Amino acid sequence: MNETRITRGHSCVPCQNRKIRCNGHAPCIYCIKTGKECIRPQRATTGRPAPPQSSLPVSGQVVGSGEARRYVEDNKLWTSLGRELNQKNTSEDGCSLPKENQPPAPINLIFGHQGLDTTAMLHPSAVQTFRLWQVFLSNVHPLTKIVHGPSMQEEILKALPDPSGMDASMGALLFSVYLIAVVSLTEEECHSLLDESREKHLARYRYATEAALSRVDFLRSTDLRVLQAFTLYLLSLRYLCDNDILWLLTGLATRMGQRMGLHRESSLKGLNPFEAEMRRRVWWQIIILDGRAAQVTGASMNPAAYLLGDTRQPANVNDGDLVPSMSSPPSSTTITTEMVFCSVRIEIGTWMMQNKILPGFSTSREGTAKFLKAIDELERILEQKYLTSIDDDIPLNRLTIGLARSAICQLRLSVCHPMHRADRTSTPSLEEIDMLFSNSLEIIRYDIIAHTTPSLSSFLWHIRNFFPFEAFVLLISTLADRPGNPAAGTAWDIINQVYEHHPSFISGPGQALYWALGILTLNAWDKAIASARRSESFLPAEPPCLARLRAKRDGLVPREVRNDERRAAPPQFLPTQLVSRDNIPGTGVSDVWGQVQAGDSRTLYSSTEDADMSSAVDVGMDWEFWKLLLEENTAAASNG
Repeated sequence: MNETRITRGHSCVPCQNRKIRCNGHAPCIYCIKTGKECIRPQRATTGRPAPPQSSLPVSGQVVGSGEARRYVEDNKLWTSLGRELNQKNTSEDGCSLPKENQPPAPINLIFGHQGLDTTAMLHPSAVQTFRLWQVFLSNVHPLTKIVHGPSMQEEILKALPDPSGMDASMGALLFSVYLIAVVSLTEEECHSLLDESREKHLARYRYATEAALSRVDFLRSTDLRVLQAFTLYLLSLRYLCDNDILWLLTGLATRMGQRMGLHRESSLKGLNPFEAEMRRRVWWQIIILDGRAAQVTGASMNPAAYLLGDTRQPANVNDGDLVPSMSSPPSSTTITTEMVFCSVRIEIGTWMMQNKILPGFSTSREGTAKFLKAIDELERILEQKYLTSIDDDIPLNRLTIGLARSAICQLRLSVCHPMHRADRTSTPSLEEIDMLFSNSLEIIRYDIIAHTTPSLSSFLWHIRNFFPFEAFVLLISTLADRPGNPAAGTAWDIINQVYEHHPSFISGPGQALYWALGILTLNAWDKAIASARRSESFLPAEPPCLARLRAKRDGLVPREVRNDERRAAPPQFLPTQLVSRDNIPGTGVSDVWGQVQAGDSRTLYSSTEDADMSSAVDVGMDWEFWKLLLEENTAAASNG
């Protein structure tokens, strides 16, 4: 038999074993015909030495130096002038295109009119400065790692006697540290540490950060400290502004990072190892932030987009292993470090991009088995690489364990959830429903653990932003569909604890997502009671949260939808797109939403029979309704 010679490098394992040509698709034609699993061979990590850096393909180049250093892609205008630009006196005007020689106007495109620089008067006292810095090191830094703690502390100590004399970019970074430190505090902690309300300090340091960023002309800056300041500012905005605006601003941070070449490993050549490593940390934090912003706005991310770049993951090392004067790059260690939380997030994020499981993702039944196997492999890597010898007595390590294991459950949910199926009309099998139920329960358990573990209280500001609403909706709807589930008692206890630890879901400002969750929960309980009576089985004790949900349904009017308060409602709390739709098929709530628009918001809180929500609580319901609701309200709800 005359076999066709295969092309080296792209053949799958079955085709290599058969020594036949592989078309390189996943799955390939041969595996489809034979029903074999199409497995790509692992690339060898040893053997042929890596080519020297100069021989690697480069898609752009660095021009300028110092604070005027910037990266340009394969752009004929810029690359043809690269040599001349590098010879340009960087003390003049950086690498910008020519502009009129006029002083900058006191108008900033993003933050508006800032007027005279008043930031010097907004610095806290020396005592409060150091308190806020310690709060940052305890509550924020372990979860972000975009500044180098030891070297920045030296800068702060130098600036304490006269903060007004510090470098402008350092001032912007310090104000962003103050802001996010206050974001991480509770009202009581603010009064105890800073002697004023949290609201006052948030307003003060938000204004100061915006003014400081405007002062350094951050839209044109290529200073890493300015981008660090803007990134910390955006992390704070997750709790302070509309999520659509946040998504646009994270796109701006992405562009700023691209301009500096943070997305390209080749752009780091020529930098000392310390600065190169800090740039990797900043870039990956921006990618994570932008991904989350896309998720809560319902936008999609293209995992193959060039803007994600090829910058390698930061090293899993302690801050103490990074020194500005170091001459060789740090090597990742196998022991647990201060970087472990960020390293695990980046590991999971990289896997999601490689496997194209990102906002907007959907799969088919045929692809589910493949994804589940890949998730099992990711779980093995996380356990072996990060969790095997981790000391869970350390709060950050305990949070990391919860992150890793909850993420695995959420990934399994994402490939099997009806909301992410290409064919959303298909009904899951009983086995799939059991898997969805158990994973949803496990995910919610991790949220409960985070709220009931005292040592994790300093991280709650971050945890609350990531409440797993999809899992919570699925858990309740599965109980409604199968009220006789053997684990129902445990599930109802977990649901009650969720409402206990997230009181805004009941008593907070009215929001479409909260309304629907309340009705969903009450309907599921009614089904559980009806099922127990039909089978003459033991009636479970009613969870305390149900009495409060009924009280809200029967007597309270959500503030945001009262006619006299509509105008004052924050934009992120109004389900504008949802209520403007004429009909939401399969949910039975279109009439309800119409009456809410007309001003009769009590309709949604009438009996569950009147609302006719029965078609929206089983696993086969129209998940498009919940998808819209979650996309429009997740960010605002998480802040509660």
